Amino acid sequence: MKICVLNLSGNVGKSTLAVHLLAAFMPGARILSVESLNASAANDVAGLDVEELSASRFKDIFRELMMADEVIVDVGASNVAAFMSEMQRFRSAVGEFDLVLVPTVPADKQQRDTIATIDWLHGLGLDGRRVRVVFNQYATDAAEPVEIVYAQVLGYAAADGQGKAVFAPHAVIDRNEAYEMAKELGRTVRELAEGATDWKAERQAAKRSGDMEALERAMTGQMTHDLAVTAQRNLARVHAMLFPQEAAGKHAREDVPETATAEAVAPRRRA
Repeated sequence: MKICVLNLSGNVGKSTLAVHLLAAFMPGARILSVESLNASAANDVAGLDVEELSASRFKDIFRELMMADEVIVDVGASNVAAFMSEMQRFRSAVGEFDLVLVPTVPADKQQRDTIATIDWLHGLGLDGRRVRVVFNQYATDAAEPVEIVYAQVLGYAAADGQGKAVFAPHAVIDRNEAYEMAKELGRTVRELAEGATDWKAERQAAKRSGDMEALERAMTGQMTHDLAVTAQRNLARVHAMLFPQEAAGKHAREDVPETATAEAVAPRRRA
């Protein structure tokens, strides 16, 4: 799978989604960070295969796209204009992508830039079925529904944006402190959610020993884990929405009883 995360605007969470929504579900996939000013957030996460290239090295990026089977291209705001310019020169490059994710957030400017990004991709001839809008940083405690919070983008979806991208069902990533915590710890949200530490036992041990620093670490660890579990469930739902065939295959494998033998699940041969 070759995926690009792109938006004309900055501050929409492109790198966050590249790491936690994509790379965390694609073990071994390389992340190409197209950036020259700011270090990629992916560099802070241990175990990820990250290469930073500026858009001025687009030929190298294009070669990587043609060679690789699993790659995530995260286009930073400092290089997006140059990247788009090179995509217009090398017009077949956009056809290498199986999917282009366009994240948007509630801010008005970012929503306008999201619309401009989709129009630009359409102008390149990219099939709208391969362009997917992700509604990022939605405040779950907001009184307003998604349709109001992202009104500009969804209004465009119902009018000029028809056929240019996939907007529904809404792929919504909730705002969650777990992403910042994961960044500070150099981990993915998935790793934090799947952590096996028994924080309750750690807390009880700290209380018995009177170690207040250990107690504080245990309490923080428990809260971080809880937030990560909530965020990971949200990510898993959205990932399944974006990649339904992959999700269907996973469910099919899970439906096979654990006690089933290879002979039981293999097709029967005719006598």
